[in-house]
Amino acid sequence: MKKIKLCYLSILFVVFNFQLISQTGTKTITCLFLGNSYTYVNDLPLLIDSLAKANGDDLVYDQNTPGGHTFNNHFNNATSLSKINLQAWQYVVLQAQSQEPSFSPAQVNVQTLPFAIKLDSAINQNNTCSQTVFYQTWGRKFGDASNCGFYPPVCTYTGMQNRLRASYKLFADTTKSIMSPVGEAFRASISYSPALDLYSGDQSHPSMEGSYLAACVFYEVLFKKSVINNSFKAGLANNVASHLQLMANKTVNDSLLTWNIGVYEPHAAFTFSTPVSASVQFSAVSTTTLFTHKWYFGDGSTSTTVHPSKSYSASGTYTISHVVKFGCSKDSISKVVTITPTAVSKNVLQTITLKPNPVKDRLFIDYPQEQKGQCLIYDLQLKLIAKYDLATELNLSHLNPGTYFLEIVSSDSKQRFKFIKE
Repeated sequence: MKKIKLCYLSILFVVFNFQLISQTGTKTITCLFLGNSYTYVNDLPLLIDSLAKANGDDLVYDQNTPGGHTFNNHFNNATSLSKINLQAWQYVVLQAQSQEPSFSPAQVNVQTLPFAIKLDSAINQNNTCSQTVFYQTWGRKFGDASNCGFYPPVCTYTGMQNRLRASYKLFADTTKSIMSPVGEAFRASISYSPALDLYSGDQSHPSMEGSYLAACVFYEVLFKKSVINNSFKAGLANNVASHLQLMANKTVNDSLLTWNIGVYEPHAAFTFSTPVSASVQFSAVSTTTLFTHKWYFGDGSTSTTVHPSKSYSASGTYTISHVVKFGCSKDSISKVVTITPTAVSKNVLQTITLKPNPVKDRLFIDYPQEQKGQCLIYDLQLKLIAKYDLATELNLSHLNPGTYFLEIVSSDSKQRFKFIKE
């Protein structure tokens, strides 16, 4: 196989390498950046930290970003490995050489993917709770002319951008990591406002507008907060900064499932049946095999099965706790069930099922027809998206693809379900 060669731009930049001391704030994140000039130009980590501080948060960070470095280079770079082991980072951001992930799938699978896996392994060997984040970069403004003859898809911006998206998605999915969709935010901004130049004079590195857009995306991904109306503008005009904030927010939140944001974060939620002879069937909403489950039934007994059945020996009120774990993350929820000699109190929810899940346009709800109530749809940040009267069928064609929660509320009950919109 003829290898496409990397082109290292011989442009001199002044590098500022900061490691800030943590300050009091609403949320403090520790993060290591391993990349190259796409990270150090305009000092992307400092821009992210400035956005954080403007919102009462704090980014404690370090970086190693030698020009033109690949994943292979970083895996064989003593400084990069030393910084990985420096502390228990919450996040480690990996940015590949700007052209390499846009090459053919066969070349990426041999040349780049193995070192993405090795770096992720090194990160988790240092701290099993660290989360790898792959920094998806952008296609060059007019494509990659130096490699166009070898691999035609990179001849244009769009072709190069499509390959970068596919490769970074591959890296994130293979290592069960997060993808920070900076390149896709570039694509959105170029589509909405083509006159706004996100590139420096070399048509490759970011202008301040491009770096600010990247910082906005990272603030959303790392802090899981909206960057909209952030007061830090990096010297940009208010209308330009507002546009870039909107592009970042829209790109990240329109496709959370695609970027693996929340996919590897456990969510505890369950339903249970009306007891018959004091027997109750519990059902976890999340059934992915990645997660482990622990049930506490309120009488001293427990279970680790996904959908346990429990028979109570005495009537009474019991608090049921459900704990879901994945790696170092966990979530829990508690509900109360009342056991009587023949039934359960009216506060216990009726069994309700959804289908299909994942859903394309129409979601069908199977529930006792005498039950009246409302259906509330929330995103992963529990922001209310839509409200309907309880019905056997909901038209969800207006929803963007992603993961949502459906909460069914009646006068005496409430249930929450997780579903995926394709």
